[in-house]
Amino acid sequence: MKIGVLGVGGVGGVIGGYLAKAGHDVTLIDAWAASIERIKEAGLTVTTQEGEFTVKAAALHIGEVSIARPAFDVVILSVKSNETSWTSKFIEPYLAPGGFVVSAQNSINEDAVAEVLGWPRVVGCIVTLGAGMYEPGHPERTSSIDEPAFILGEPNGLITKRLERLAAVMGDVGITKTTTNLWGERWAKLAFNSMTNAVAGFTGLTTAGLALNPDVRPLMVRIAAEVVGVAEAYGVSVEPIFTAPARTFAQALEDRSTMAEIESFMIESSKAIGHGLSSLTQDLLKGRAIEVDYLNGYVVRKGQQVGVRTPVNQAIIDLTLRVYSGEIEPSVSNLELIGG
Repeated sequence: MKIGVLGVGGVGGVIGGYLAKAGHDVTLIDAWAASIERIKEAGLTVTTQEGEFTVKAAALHIGEVSIARPAFDVVILSVKSNETSWTSKFIEPYLAPGGFVVSAQNSINEDAVAEVLGWPRVVGCIVTLGAGMYEPGHPERTSSIDEPAFILGEPNGLITKRLERLAAVMGDVGITKTTTNLWGERWAKLAFNSMTNAVAGFTGLTTAGLALNPDVRPLMVRIAAEVVGVAEAYGVSVEPIFTAPARTFAQALEDRSTMAEIESFMIESSKAIGHGLSSLTQDLLKGRAIEVDYLNGYVVRKGQQVGVRTPVNQAIIDLTLRVYSGEIEPSVSNLELIGG
């Protein structure tokens, strides 16, 4: 299997590093010239909780792909959500017959990939490992190798041979499972990201730190309750969030004992998250575009389409954009600016 990793940031870098370490035919593609040059010259260095390793891997700046003319059996797409459409179009000529793209991204981007490539060339990948990248050619894995890393699913819910083969490959990166409920897993991860990414960004807390803060946890429950409400309006059976049943988040807003139970789930689950910063926090530090419009914003837009109100998620967007613009600084005190 000839594999391309398009987007070699934290997640893409970790995936590419472990695949290269395991001996797979993998090519790393990114637009960050300094990072690609570092990989070419000195290899890709991956720092983990268990240690550090450096591997040699084929690396291409995005401008070099047309010269190399690869033919990938699978491309792992690990770019920001706002880059999904153009990167899907970009990589289309370099897919082998029967080749497909794996959306290893935040938010729900399979439909955007399918608009370019068609649904038969799309596989979903929910990333549950933690990762970051703060210097060229040096991704960090912030969660333990013993924690789940990926959930793979076909959009049609079938467990296909290509899915099983891909799962075997991704198993060299971390614990991987397949699912017949891709959309339920996707919305559960969207709930998690909507609860954590932007909130971490405007509070300055780590992802794990959010669940340990008693002032933040009730807000996270309110966010998730809206996400689940929107998903269920579309007929999606949402998988557990923070190991808690999805429907209990709305119940927790009316019942103190349920709220206490969910908060306990969140605290316990935070132990497996690791010490890393949320991807949105990393983007704020780098001065890059942020994904709040593709996380909480996605929830708001989908809610409007089915008549489900999402005022808390809208408030999260508004506050996060104020931090992004430089109007206010990240601080736990920003929680006071969230109404209700």
